[in-house]
Amino acid sequence: MKRTFAIGLAVWLLMPAARAVEFDELQSRWITKTVGQILDMHHFRKQRLDDSVSKLHFDFLIDRMDYFHMFFLQSDVDEFRLRYESRLDNAVRKGETTPVNEVFNRFLIRLREATNRVDTLVKQDFDFTKKERFQADRHKLGWPKNKADADRLWHLRVKYELLNGVLGGDEVEKVKERIRKRYARLARDYHKYDSSEVLRVYLASLGRAYDPHSLYQNPIDAENFNIHNVAMQLTGIGAVLTEEDGYTKIIRLSPGGPAARSGEVHEDDRIVAVAQDDKSPVDVVDMKLNDVVQLIRGAKDTVVRLTIIPAKATDNSERKEVALMRDVIRLEEALAKAYVIDLPGKKSTKKYGVVDLPQFYDKCTDDVEKLIDRVVEEGAEGIILDLRRNGGGLLDQAVKLAGLFIDKGDVVQVKTFRGDIVQLKDKDKRVAYDGPLIVLVGKHSASASEIVAAALQDYSRAVIVGDKHTHGKGTVQTLLPLKNSIPSDIVEDPGNLKFTIQKFYRVAGHSTQKDGVTPDIILPSVLNVLETGEAYLPNVMESDSIPAVDVEKVNRVTPYLSRLRVASSSRVQKDQDFKYISEDVEKVEEQLKDKSVSLNEADRRADKKETKDKIEARKKERRARAANGGKINMFRWNKHDGDAKIQLVTKMGPDPYAPAPEEDESKKSKKADEKEASDKKSEPEKKDKPKVDDGEPKVPHLLKDPHLRETIKILVDYARMANETWLADKK
Repeated sequence: MKRTFAIGLAVWLLMPAARAVEFDELQSRWITKTVGQILDMHHFRKQRLDDSVSKLHFDFLIDRMDYFHMFFLQSDVDEFRLRYESRLDNAVRKGETTPVNEVFNRFLIRLREATNRVDTLVKQDFDFTKKERFQADRHKLGWPKNKADADRLWHLRVKYELLNGVLGGDEVEKVKERIRKRYARLARDYHKYDSSEVLRVYLASLGRAYDPHSLYQNPIDAENFNIHNVAMQLTGIGAVLTEEDGYTKIIRLSPGGPAARSGEVHEDDRIVAVAQDDKSPVDVVDMKLNDVVQLIRGAKDTVVRLTIIPAKATDNSERKEVALMRDVIRLEEALAKAYVIDLPGKKSTKKYGVVDLPQFYDKCTDDVEKLIDRVVEEGAEGIILDLRRNGGGLLDQAVKLAGLFIDKGDVVQVKTFRGDIVQLKDKDKRVAYDGPLIVLVGKHSASASEIVAAALQDYSRAVIVGDKHTHGKGTVQTLLPLKNSIPSDIVEDPGNLKFTIQKFYRVAGHSTQKDGVTPDIILPSVLNVLETGEAYLPNVMESDSIPAVDVEKVNRVTPYLSRLRVASSSRVQKDQDFKYISEDVEKVEEQLKDKSVSLNEADRRADKKETKDKIEARKKERRARAANGGKINMFRWNKHDGDAKIQLVTKMGPDPYAPAPEEDESKKSKKADEKEASDKKSEPEKKDKPKVDDGEPKVPHLLKDPHLRETIKILVDYARMANETWLADKK
């Protein structure tokens, strides 16, 4: 089964956990040749694998290893450019991986030199009274000309990081040690790269030579992609891990997961060994984090045993073993959720719903429909569909979601790499919600979310509100398992190729590629001036148009749009939070003109004080402002409830800007002494409890979200106007 993803996805549901894989030379050759052939013959761009692709492939390969141009020397780049810039196409056709191995080995040498520089530099004293500047984002700048130039550049880099740490309130020596460890860890991580990871860099760079969204996924990448973009679940212990000084460290526990339920696992515990059931433990100290994760994941209802150094251990010899039964862990943050906001009016309280969908995961439309039903049941007079953080997902889910709000008809047009144009339709006449609807979008709304916003705008079904335009990703990718093209006796699991096969167009005919969707009502935002979005990606595909298709517009927006714009503009001009945003926009525009940062401590402290004073003044003003409306109810559809019902949580949002209660210093001291005495007295008897969040849905405070607040006001106006028209029609 193959399914298409609007953000560049395809779908294979919850595969068994992949294990780290080393490809031998024959396997790497097969994978390289196969990826090259597929891109050459089937990519939407119809670009043959030739010298022009080779040049781009080379540029992306160098940048993928050294994006900020800090490690390679200019002589390295010149040498490799002369040798490979026009020959990578031939190498890929033959399956040769020598180029990436040579470039990567040189990178490891330069990385080692850089870590040696850092080790030397952190032992030195730095003069922060000089009027020096440093630009951390050096992507568009050249590489160091020679080792002397590299020495100068790294001196500024370490000085920049050291000053940042000092300004953050840390002691100089602690910051130096942290910097040293950071680069030592970076070197250690890269030296652990296996053949599949090096091959991934090589072929991902080749994919970028065709467009920004085509890339190769090795088996572990493929599994992680499926977990976080499709299934939204995994089987494991429910712990978020990181690597620190060679140890695998637990940084967060998932509420209700096996680790949290055990009471034996805590944040900041370090895992030193992992065992499956009754097998011998495998030492994981200095093991790559990905490999440790693969050992811990496994089938549901199987046992994994962790050997742990507790967070409160006095030395590394203090260890304990914890046996955990693996279970399904849902990635709650990306699931659909909804709020009902009660706004007191002159005569009665009005209710308005907000449905927040962070991602188009498998069957998300079913979740959204259930949330809409509940929001309507609560008496909401209008609904906001919040897609501001939605980067896309499954194309079929985008079509189905748009279909929840229209009778039936074409939702999006798709042009294949062969040039065929097809219309994807909502064939279900059933409408889940027919009332006032606003779609809230932003610069991060991409692909599938742009399809929904564009369709509902073209049907005149919803008012689109948000940043000056959405992300602008109008291409469709498929995920092709390479095992379909490579004999299993060569390699059992060669990974996947994600590549662009289609481009989608609005029913009105224009592509959202690069241009995005322009809202009906545009709100001020710092994102409006930042260099983010599809248009800023390298080698981006251009926008174009195809013939429009006839659709039956419902005309729910046009009669009210001019009045809604005028009312919103008037409020925005008076709204203090939007005035703050305008100030921030001016600041960002200044920073974009000069991306370098001062390394003068006095200047930076003055800038920091100015920023801090501004933040405190804003907090003070907000605290003085009248409390912003009422009660927020939140619902989340939870598939794993035994009776499959919607959970309801009622929360009164506290003022996020309220200061902490002030206390007399003597009282603080007395309380601290009492707590310390109490802790010492009870220490032998008490048992540590795992630090987990409470698992309750997090409700945004409207005072902190002026864009949502203004959108709710637009919805209030829209619902009132629409209801007045409906009543007039009834008469």
